[in-house]
Amino acid sequence: MLGIIRVITLQNDEDIHKHGSLIEARYGLPVLSRCIPEQSLGVYDEETEAESVPKILSLAIELERLGCSAIGISCAADPALAETRKVVRIPVYGAGSCAAHLALTSSDRVGVLTILEEVPTRIRSILGDAYIGMDRPEGVVTTVDLNTPSGKRAALDAGMRLRERGADSIVLACTGFATMGFASIAEQELGVRVLDPILSLGAAVSASCSDASVQT
Repeated sequence: MLGIIRVITLQNDEDIHKHGSLIEARYGLPVLSRCIPEQSLGVYDEETEAESVPKILSLAIELERLGCSAIGISCAADPALAETRKVVRIPVYGAGSCAAHLALTSSDRVGVLTILEEVPTRIRSILGDAYIGMDRPEGVVTTVDLNTPSGKRAALDAGMRLRERGADSIVLACTGFATMGFASIAEQELGVRVLDPILSLGAAVSASCSDASVQT
């Protein structure tokens, strides 16, 4: 079973399990979802990332205790990824890292679409020389802003700018894009490959656990 840690505070069970549901539907992996407390706007800058770290570690320990045999951090910035790997004995995956690695399997010109002021460090490091630049949707600061009609339009415009700069693949460096099903919409409109961080995480877990070790 895969444990998903949502780095935003949600109240509705369906909302909490939204990303887990996407992975279950695509890869058939059973998922147990939990969200961190007292962060209703999620992780979107250094301060909120720092606030999230002890909460992520606590949830990771809980998910391992509940029987999960892999953990996914549902945030493209991969907060507390290294720290979490030190406190549990099971594999830990970061959504951003997974999307960046998957992009490199088919492209050597990768753009990054993010709501942050800078590309998450791990994504930038993984992409290396394939990185052609980043862009941000205008007027979008948090995932709450992103999941609106104006936020979606601004994201598509930013993706178009990346394509015009030569990107033939785009990493979505915010898991809010997964919530709104943006990758398939963007691929149709932009005509380039678009990597959803949550589905990339699911692909990585599914491939690594083909022996069914997380499916029991």
